[in-house]
Amino acid sequence: MNIFDVAGENFFKPLTSQFKILYLDCLTIIYDSYRSELSYGIDREILVSKLSDYFEHSNISDIEFEDEAEILKDSRMKATTFLRKLKDFGWVEYEISNNQTARVIMPDHAVSIVKTLLDISNPKEMEYQSEIAVIYSTLTNEELLERPYPQVLRPVFERTRALFDGLKKLNTSIKKYIEDITADKTSEEIIHDFFTYHDEIGSKAYHRIKTEENISRFRNTIIGRLRDILNDPDTFEKTVKGYQNIENENDYYTAEEEVKAQITAIIDSFRSYDDIVSEIDKKHSKYLKNAVERAKFLLLNTNNTEGKISTILQYMAECYNQEEQNNLLEDASDDICSLFNIFPQGFLSGESLKAVAISRKITDVEDIFEPIDMTDEERELRKMAISEKNKNRFSKKNVEEFVSGLLLEREHLSASDIPIETKRDLIRIIFISLYGHSAKSDYIVKAKEEIISSQGFRFRDFEIKRRSK
Repeated sequence: MNIFDVAGENFFKPLTSQFKILYLDCLTIIYDSYRSELSYGIDREILVSKLSDYFEHSNISDIEFEDEAEILKDSRMKATTFLRKLKDFGWVEYEISNNQTARVIMPDHAVSIVKTLLDISNPKEMEYQSEIAVIYSTLTNEELLERPYPQVLRPVFERTRALFDGLKKLNTSIKKYIEDITADKTSEEIIHDFFTYHDEIGSKAYHRIKTEENISRFRNTIIGRLRDILNDPDTFEKTVKGYQNIENENDYYTAEEEVKAQITAIIDSFRSYDDIVSEIDKKHSKYLKNAVERAKFLLLNTNNTEGKISTILQYMAECYNQEEQNNLLEDASDDICSLFNIFPQGFLSGESLKAVAISRKITDVEDIFEPIDMTDEERELRKMAISEKNKNRFSKKNVEEFVSGLLLEREHLSASDIPIETKRDLIRIIFISLYGHSAKSDYIVKAKEEIISSQGFRFRDFEIKRRSK
């Protein structure tokens, strides 16, 4: 069963409409209103009053829906209309209580999605210590083994998944910071991100998993207790029967395999802990090194060698970004050439301790270099030849223009659809695949299983699709 069978086809429309912010604020108010209730239901009039208060104090102008002729001006009218539309979309339901008053109920799937949206907007850092403490205490509590599946294996399995999902999120968040540091940023922004990283990741979660929340301290005991469940016939049988009762599984052997799979998955997760932390260590060190090196590079904007090279690269990058037609193989301008006038910052004075060496060898004066004499016509022909050569290069710009021409009237195509007549055509396909994996490319590629043979060439086919903006 997919989510639309449960929630309905129009469930997500409020979150993609022009009033998505208002809808999300209303859902947050409804969700927060249930905190003081015994269930996810609240008196409709109380809820309308809270929504009216929201529209009253938010200074929202008149609202007009495309499918309705009436313009909403009054705060209560806005509240009742948004509540009615949320009901039509399936986010809330109405229920008549014993005293004949209407109550607004939020279905289970709507509660789960609102909670997820709030968690995304306000992420909370996992307390690894609390998760591992619960897993450890659950497995070491002998009294819980009377019902080993519902009281031990199932909660341990769920908390282990949550624990390692948190570690993987930490791993991914460090990767995100590394990718951000490679973007075009000033030295001030890099230094700011450096300290933000320390405050939000490096000095918190990373430090804790390396010290007091180090899972390695509990791992051997946890794995040992799980193996005890597998190796003890009575405990294992109780666990399998518990699985049958809780999960409504009639076949004993299927339940047995599922129990073994859960125990094996938990053990494998704890064994993979070192690999995850090792990768986190590498990314942590890589981020710190990249941040420091890039900041140092950008700060070296002085008259020494490093500063001049930095200025050269910055100047050429700005020119190339501003004028896409500029080509690095053309004759350099005088502005660029002047930047290469690098001289040692030193001299010999009369107060020097060492006398200036005077060469007594007399040599012939070298002839002054004379530039090649070219006519205007020859110079234009040379420029045209260089320009034509650059057009035929497999640069990222040229390849993207070629792909754009192929995707002009369609959304995607396969590499096998591109004609291959020469070796150069095959090389172009290789570059299309190479540039398509870049996050800044105008298109994306997705590998296929088929092997294509054409004109004596063989390659694995792939799909080329325009990147959505």
